[in-house]
Amino acid sequence: MTNITDYLQKQKQSNPDKIFVKTENSCITFKETFDRVEKLSSIINQFPEKTVISIMFDNSIEFIISYFAIIKSNCIVHIMSPTISKMNFSKQIKSCDPKMILTLNKFKKEFDDVEKSCNLVDFYEFEKQNHVSKINEFSEIASLLYTSGTTSSPKGVPIRNSNIMFTTKNISNILEYNNSDIDVMPLSLSHSFGLGCLHVSLYVGSTFILHKNSMNVLDIISSVKENNATTFAAVPTTLTSIVNNFPEKFAEKCKGLRLIITNSTKISKDTVQKILKLLPNTKLATYYGLTEASRSTFMIFNETENKDESVGKVAPGVKIKIVKDKEESKNGEIWIKGENVIENYWNSEFPEKFSDGWLKTGDVGYFDVDKFLYLTGRKDDIINIGGEKVNPIEIENVVKTMDLVEEAIAIGIKHELFGQVVKLLIKTVGNEKMNTSHIITHCKKNLERYKIPLEVEFVPDFPKNEHGKIIRFKIRDNHHEGN
Repeated sequence: MTNITDYLQKQKQSNPDKIFVKTENSCITFKETFDRVEKLSSIINQFPEKTVISIMFDNSIEFIISYFAIIKSNCIVHIMSPTISKMNFSKQIKSCDPKMILTLNKFKKEFDDVEKSCNLVDFYEFEKQNHVSKINEFSEIASLLYTSGTTSSPKGVPIRNSNIMFTTKNISNILEYNNSDIDVMPLSLSHSFGLGCLHVSLYVGSTFILHKNSMNVLDIISSVKENNATTFAAVPTTLTSIVNNFPEKFAEKCKGLRLIITNSTKISKDTVQKILKLLPNTKLATYYGLTEASRSTFMIFNETENKDESVGKVAPGVKIKIVKDKEESKNGEIWIKGENVIENYWNSEFPEKFSDGWLKTGDVGYFDVDKFLYLTGRKDDIINIGGEKVNPIEIENVVKTMDLVEEAIAIGIKHELFGQVVKLLIKTVGNEKMNTSHIITHCKKNLERYKIPLEVEFVPDFPKNEHGKIIRFKIRDNHHEGN
C-alpha cells in the first residue's frame, strides 16, 4: 500500500460497520468514512496532483474527512490550527500559496480579512460541488506542516507518504497497537503527535475517541472509563495535571488502560514515577522526534530501571549520531537519518540543516553506556560565559524546585567582561511576589558560581505558540534587542 488512505479501503472491507471515530456529538464507521472521503476526493480531483490545499479545523470529523480526501486525491494537505495567530496564518499562506483553504464558516469569518487573495471555502459548501472523474498521478508529498516555531522561525515541513507509512508501522509494532484497541485522543490533529495517533488507529482498525482538546482533564479520564479505552495519548502537562490533582480518580477510571503514550516535550521523572505507581499494569511510553523526523526513539518506562529521564533507544530503521564540538565532550548535537526523516524543507529553505541525508536537529544530548538517548537542551540556547558552555535547562530545573516558581527561563545576555552572563525570567504561581535574594541564595547552594544569574526578572507570562509551548527564541531576541 502506497499511502495511509489505502487502509480506508482495507478497513471498510474488514470492518465496515465498526466505529472508526467517535466525538462528543457524533460517530462514523469505517464504511461511512471511506464513502465520504471517496466523495470529497472526487471533487478535489478538479485540481492537478501536488496542488497545495490548506485545511483549518478543530478536532472533528470534518478534519479527518478533509485530511484523508486531499491525500487520496494526490494533492498536498497543508494543516493549520484554527487557533493560529493571524500573523502566522499570513506567513504560512504566503509560503505555500494554497489553491484554497477548506474550513468551517465559524473559522472563515475570523480570517477573511487577513489575506484578501486567499480562498477560504466552507467544507459543507464545497461538498456540494460536482465530482470529477479523472484520477491524479501519485504525489510523493502527502502533507505540509509548519514547525511550531518555539526555538526559531517556523519552517515548512513536507511529509512524504513513505515517511508516514514507515513511522506508522514502527509505532504499531513497538507499542503493539491492534484492532481491538479503543484510543482516547485529546491532542490537536494539527500537530504531528495527534496525526500520528490517527494514522495508527486507521492502520490497525481501532476505534478513535476524539476530544476537542485537553482542557477538561476530568472529562477525559471519565471518557477512558466510559469507552472502555485501552490506550490514552496526552502531553506531559496534561498527565502531570491529572496525577497531581486527581490521583484517585485517575487510578480508578484508567486502570483498564494497557498503554499511555506521551510526547511534545520531555516528561518529568516525578510524573513518570507517579503514573507507574498509580497504574502498575499500564505501559507508559514516550518517544523523541520532530515534525521533520517523527518517532526517532521509543521509551517504555516499565521495561527499564533508573532511566526515567531518557527518551529511549533508537527506533528500528533509524540512525542517530551525536556530533560534538570537542571529542572529550559528553554532549553534542543530535543528527538523525532514516525513512522517517524529510528530504528538505518547503521551497528548499534552510539547506544547511541537512548533510548527506542527516537532519541536524539543533537538539543537544548524549547516549549512555546502554545506548539510551538523553536530551539536555538546544544548541541555540547554550549560554557562553567566558568560554564555559552553560545549558539553561540545568539552571531552570534548579529554580523550578522552589515552591512559588511556576515557570523559569534562563537566557544569556551580553556582558563586557565575560561575553555573556545568565539572566533569569520567572513566572510565579498566581503571580505571587518572591524575594530575589532567596532565588539567588538557592542558586548559590545548587549551582557552580558562573551559572548563578546576574539578573532576575519576574514576568506575568511567557510568549507561547498555539500548542502552548514557550517560544524561547522570542524571549532571547527581545532581550538581546534590549541590551
